This record gives sequence, C-alpha cells and structure tokens, in this order.
Amino acid sequence: MKIVQLINSLEPAGAERVMADLSRGLAARGHEVRVVTLQPLPPTSPVRDDLDGAGIPYTSLEVTKSKPWRIKRLQGEVAAFAPGVVHAHLFHSALAARLTVSPRETVRIDTNHGIDRQAWRARALALTWGRIHRMTAVSEAVARDYERRIGLARGEIVTVPNGIHPPAPLSPEERVALRREWGFDDTTIVLGGVGRLYPEKGFDRLLALLSPLAGALHPGERVGVVLLGEGPERARLEALAAAAPAGVTVHLPGFRADAARAAGAFDVFVMPSRWEGYGLVLAEAMTHGLPAVVQPVDSIPEVIAGYAPGRQVDFTDPDATVAALLAAGRTPGTRSPRVRNTVDDMVEGYLAVYAAAGATP
Repeated sequence: MKIVQLINSLEPAGAERVMADLSRGLAARGHEVRVVTLQPLPPTSPVRDDLDGAGIPYTSLEVTKSKPWRIKRLQGEVAAFAPGVVHAHLFHSALAARLTVSPRETVRIDTNHGIDRQAWRARALALTWGRIHRMTAVSEAVARDYERRIGLARGEIVTVPNGIHPPAPLSPEERVALRREWGFDDTTIVLGGVGRLYPEKGFDRLLALLSPLAGALHPGERVGVVLLGEGPERARLEALAAAAPAGVTVHLPGFRADAARAAGAFDVFVMPSRWEGYGLVLAEAMTHGLPAVVQPVDSIPEVIAGYAPGRQVDFTDPDATVAALLAAGRTPGTRSPRVRNTVDDMVEGYLAVYAAAGATP
C-alpha cells in the first residue's frame, strides 16, 4: 500500500517523532511511504535522520506565512504518488489535506496529537468533516475533547495511543558518568525532566519551587535538577536556575537525542506540564521504572494509570509538590519498568484504522 504521511514540519517534537516512527514501522512491513511537510525542511533534525536511515523519502510544500497558497502543491504530490492513504497529523496539515485532497480518490485519515483550545479550529474541522474517512487521537482525553467540541457522538474518534521504542537501560557506570557530567557527583536526589523548553511544559513551575525545596531538605541532603531539552524558554529558565539557593543545583544541558535513555540517571522524573496531548517522555521514563511526579492534566492520568511509582500532584500547590518530590526521591525502592505501548502496537493500530476506512493493500 502507498501511504503519504503529512505533517507540519520535521522539527524534533512529539508528533513529528511519532510520525517518523509510524512511517518506519509501515515501511518495515512492506508499505511504500512518503512524508510531506507543510513548512520548509530544517537544515538538520533527528527526525530527518530517522527517515533517512529508513530510506523514506520526504519533501516540503514550502508553505510560509507569506505564501500559504503553496498548500495547493499537495494536490500534485498526491497525484504523482497515487497513494491509497493520506494520513495527516496536527491541525494545519489536517486542514490542508481536507481542502486539497479528494476523499473520493484516496482514504483520508487525520490524527489529533493534542487538545487544541482554539474554538475556530474545532469549527473548521466540523465544517470539513465530510472530507475525511476517519479521525483518530493519540489519547482518550484528546478524542473525547474533540468529539465534544466538534459535536460528534462518543466513540466516533478512534484512539490509537502513541508507541515508544523502550530505551536500553543504563549500566551503573553509565548512570554515574551522566550524573558526573551534569555536576551531580555529591547530589543526594536528582530530579529530572525531558522536553522542549516551551511554556506548556511547565518547567518554570518546577524551578519556582527551588526555595521551598531547599527549605525542606534534611541536613546533608543536596538536590540536583536537570532539564534535557532546548527551546525559547531557555533564558527565562536559566534566570530562575541562577537564583537556586544553597543545597540545590540546576543544570540545563540542552537537547539530547538519547534523552529517553539518559533519563535512567534520574532519581525522580518530573512532568509539570500545563497541557499534554500524550506524554511520550513520561511513557519512556516509565520504562526505567522511575518514580514520577506529574501534573494530572489532559492525557497524563491515562498514561500513568496503574503505575505504582507514579504520583499526581498539582504543581500550583508548593507544599504538596515539594513533599511529593522529596518523598519520591528519598524512597526510590525497587524500580519496576513498565512499557505501556510499543511502536509496533501503534503501527498495527493505524493499519487497522486504514483497513476499516476502506484502504486496500
């Protein structure tokens, strides 16, 4: 089967990672996959590297704010490739495909990767509902939210949870080396987060707790906070980190392609997000069996449900959050790794959606 995966960009973000993993899984099963992006291609990107490594071709429509009409190029891309399925990820790609690709010529699938709180987008999707065969979502929270806002019956949007490649565990030597690299040789508890340095990830919420955290430490305790990721919030987060009191050290080492594996060096995984479509980094942290302290927003309660070392706390409550972080760090216990959904699970889920929508091999 020929399949086009359409997405906004190939920047290293969650939806892009999922799309690349899905594309590689489909190609490994013998399907012919091409990736098309709306925005110009980034000069370098681990997502591009993944696609290159699997031999999956990709191209850009070169859409920009000044040249939105270039979405019409999608018609030519689809006509030249003649796919059985055009699968669009994220709102802008979904709307572009709805406006340019006829559902009479190819099976049309859209996937929602997060809860979108802009009302006009829900209206746009409702008005173009007849231009797709199936809509999917990466979590039950996202699916139910879109059904409510578009005006659909419960269950009309199919949930296909994101899958992960479980990272290999760190050896004791690797764990020690990473903690030393981050400047945490003499640190009692390492609190770690992974994600882009954007406001929605809520890392400022964590760094705002440094003073009460220091005030709650036992004599001789030291806490290290490490945030693996890059983004426009760096300067603001560095300013908060610079004000860390005695007993607390903060390190922002930037983006790591191996962040999922490096998280195994944390004592506690921390996720203070303001919103989350799924929470891939949480799912990856759970494969290490890490204690996790998370904000119970959107899909996060689904991902962490039944995970014994997981604690859900409101990060706007400083006392409760500090207590949860230190309790998790002081009593790590035996790690119990958990894999919720693999990439193979996700690929099979989407293949079932394609077949149910009428796609033929």
